[in-house]
Amino acid sequence: MPHRHLLKQMPLAEWIMATDLAQRTGLDQRTLDQHVHTLIKDGVPIGCCTRRGYCLFEVVDFIDQGALIDMLKTSPLLKPGRLEVLDEVDSTNTRLLNWPELSEFHGRVCVTEFQMAGRGRHGKRWHGARYRNIMLSLAWEWKGSFELVTGLSLSIGLAVARVLGKWSGPGLQLKWPNDIMFSGGKLAGILIDVIRASDGPLRVVVGLGVNVCNSSHLEQVVDQQVINLQDIAIRSISRTQLTGELILAMALAIDRFQKLGFAPDQVAWNQCDRFRGRVVLASIDGQVVQGEGDGVDSEGRYRIIDTSGNEQAVSAGEVKLWANANRRF
Repeated sequence: MPHRHLLKQMPLAEWIMATDLAQRTGLDQRTLDQHVHTLIKDGVPIGCCTRRGYCLFEVVDFIDQGALIDMLKTSPLLKPGRLEVLDEVDSTNTRLLNWPELSEFHGRVCVTEFQMAGRGRHGKRWHGARYRNIMLSLAWEWKGSFELVTGLSLSIGLAVARVLGKWSGPGLQLKWPNDIMFSGGKLAGILIDVIRASDGPLRVVVGLGVNVCNSSHLEQVVDQQVINLQDIAIRSISRTQLTGELILAMALAIDRFQKLGFAPDQVAWNQCDRFRGRVVLASIDGQVVQGEGDGVDSEGRYRIIDTSGNEQAVSAGEVKLWANANRRF
């Protein structure tokens, strides 16, 4: 039984006895208790009391698949019938990468309320509370070469930052190559997977995670500062509306990138560069380079002016602020 159904049977800010909730949901009390404690563990604000039962403390803003479909119908680049909103999945990227019917791959979108094994870069996990964030992936058939995909995460990041900026106001920064930051904390991250095909176009899957509303406990899990959109928002957040805007912007960015590459986005990206003019470290060909961040070039490579005054270009790996020099690459 989807957790969504259980939550919809719980009154807001009122205690409900376990026996009554079990009757509403058709679950026995042991199974119900297991489901509720899973929701609590995954970040849903529910109270438990032996005498009073359960209490849902906050409104749950479910993502509305029907409303999303209506939004996607406005774009000629997407196929609304290929959108799915899942209660939970191991990983949205993995689901699309393993999609069995290649004829229905392009333009497919997977949105989930919770990822049990969400993936980030370098094998890291993506963590986020259930029903309180945005986690999605967009599938695309890539008709160019594998090398031309370089820089796509930057264009996607810029598009995502522009959308989020409408909800948060100014101050967002881009961290090369795939993070959106605010005041030193991570607001959103992008993961791009590419499958080389023996014949036909490449299969590209762009994953996006946005921190909308997490508890402070998340920072202990991920070992980095996290910023929630809710904490910097300038207007009330609708996760459905925001999700639709992000999908539309991502599709436009991919289509534009496929035609023009990264160069048209270079200036705008550099205006948001978190590292520009700051002392950074980077790993280039196995060597750690220290220097001053100098933005990206027209192909999306990150430029560093090293201590000898020479320009170094990073095309893969990570760039970090000098303050993080004690962390190994």
